[in-house]
Amino acid sequence: MRLLAFALRYAGRYWPWMVAAFVATAVYAGATALLIPIVGFIFGEVLRDTNALGTFGLGGDGAGVAPDAVGAAQAGDQLKLVLYRTVTDGYEQLKGALGVGPEQVVYFVPALFVAIFMLRSLADFVNGYAFQRLGFGATTDLRNELYERALRQSARFYAEHPSGELVSRVVHDVGVLQAAISTRLVDIVQQSVTLLALLAMLMSIHLRLALFCLIAAPAVIYPIVRFSKGMRRTSHRAQERTADLANLVSESARGHRVVKAFGMEGFESMRFREATRRHLRANLRGQLIANLSSPVIETLGVIGAGAFLVFAGRAIQSGAMESATLVAFLVNLYVMYDPIRKLNKANLVVQQSLAAAQRLRQVMEEPLDIVDRPGARRLDDFREVIRFSGVRFAYDHREVLRGIDLEVRRGELVAFVGPSGGGKTTLTSLLPRFFDVTGGSVTIDGIDVRDVTLASLRALIGLVTQETVLFDDTIRNNIAYGRVDLPFERLRAAAEAALVDEFVRELPDGYDTLVGEGGLRLSGGQRQRLAIARALVKDAPILVLDEATSQLDTESEALVQRALANLMRGRTTLVVAHRLSTVTRADRICVIEAGLVAEQGTHEQLLARDGTYRRLYELQFRA
Repeated sequence: MRLLAFALRYAGRYWPWMVAAFVATAVYAGATALLIPIVGFIFGEVLRDTNALGTFGLGGDGAGVAPDAVGAAQAGDQLKLVLYRTVTDGYEQLKGALGVGPEQVVYFVPALFVAIFMLRSLADFVNGYAFQRLGFGATTDLRNELYERALRQSARFYAEHPSGELVSRVVHDVGVLQAAISTRLVDIVQQSVTLLALLAMLMSIHLRLALFCLIAAPAVIYPIVRFSKGMRRTSHRAQERTADLANLVSESARGHRVVKAFGMEGFESMRFREATRRHLRANLRGQLIANLSSPVIETLGVIGAGAFLVFAGRAIQSGAMESATLVAFLVNLYVMYDPIRKLNKANLVVQQSLAAAQRLRQVMEEPLDIVDRPGARRLDDFREVIRFSGVRFAYDHREVLRGIDLEVRRGELVAFVGPSGGGKTTLTSLLPRFFDVTGGSVTIDGIDVRDVTLASLRALIGLVTQETVLFDDTIRNNIAYGRVDLPFERLRAAAEAALVDEFVRELPDGYDTLVGEGGLRLSGGQRQRLAIARALVKDAPILVLDEATSQLDTESEALVQRALANLMRGRTTLVVAHRLSTVTRADRICVIEAGLVAEQGTHEQLLARDGTYRRLYELQFRA
């Protein structure tokens, strides 16, 4: 039920198309059912086969009605041949209204047949397009909301969900669901309604035979249900294997330099082959179930047909039923076979889509760790102090920060150094609320960052990290990043301050040069200076630098340091650094060790102490 409610939440937005689809379905089913008696009229009135009307149950005043049907009526059976009599009466009334005589009937009946068939085709078109519109619209909304939901998740979510898995769910799983709704849901609805209409026709021909078929139906329905459950489980596993493939491709693309440097092409190829083997095995199992279902169900159908012929043969031999009634009944059964076949195929595809929908629902219902509190206020400026008060943070029950008390005054440059794993990056990540504290508080000008809106908080903070994130776009768009209204003069000024302009002028396309995925067409220093230019454009009063020069060579580092000096001017800056040479001029250096502030002071003050900072300094400069 939760899965159904999840699907209806998106499909319900397109209710006019749903209404159009169901109306068209009803017309299609009715027209399909009407074709059977129309065939009787063709044989009886156009081809002058007087036995045909009786065979199709269309004779007037009881003509063609089997003796057992009359007996059933005498016993109080209210069904009789109501549908066929209704069709006959309507047919005669239509002929009378149009003035169709015996000479014109040879033209009228074929024209009526063509008109009904064209109506059926038009309804089929409307039905198919309406479901396509519904399917594509609903799944596009789902894909957009899924992506937006992922964007709003905290860093914890991305640590637990590999990028390949997210790509698989946004692209592949939504695609599976889209195909099912757009193509197979139309079969389920259309053929189900058509089957009900044909079943009503079947019961009007011969009630006892129809009941016999209904009693035997569970023998066919049970394997369909069993195949459905197996298909859903198998599809879930196959979609997980697809996510594994996407993750491996994503990893190898990002880490291609490492793969080549270590000569691990063969190893990565072997990993991928193993993943594709698991993917193949899961998909082949699904295909085994899909291909086995039709023969099994058809075999059961043939067995049922044999039992039906025995039952009907005995009834004809005993005089309880006429052979003409059996002919009409078999024609109706034959027409019913196509909807049953289509429903079985559609059911298997729907089971795949249900597995995809379940995976998508899991992502959509993943709770958001970092959200605006009710009544959160805007924070428009930073004036005085950032304060960390008794800050604690635990990740997966492992305490990373264990009670940090620290103040950063406006305009200060505060550096965080210390052994790896001590909690430096985690501490600075708490300020823009990439994570939330598990104890204590982080405040700006006395206001808890959890009590202000995320948008206003992050608008006050600029960020440059050691892993420079650039998008496969132009240099201009990477600097502006979403600011389509940014004047080029301001963008150029930021590029000059970040020392970007000097190398951009040497490029053939200048600021319209594409940087490639992750900025791979640029050097490390150039990428880092682009990130600095982006931060300059944002012009935030608080700046966080997380190992901004740790992966650069000496020459690139010197250029980036000049660009950073321009960026830090007039801003409150928090710097995370392993290279102590980059922080010697900081107003204050805090040594973070084992989740605590072990020492703090200026470079000279900390060197004068025989502590962790001096030990780290001597390791770097006297090694």
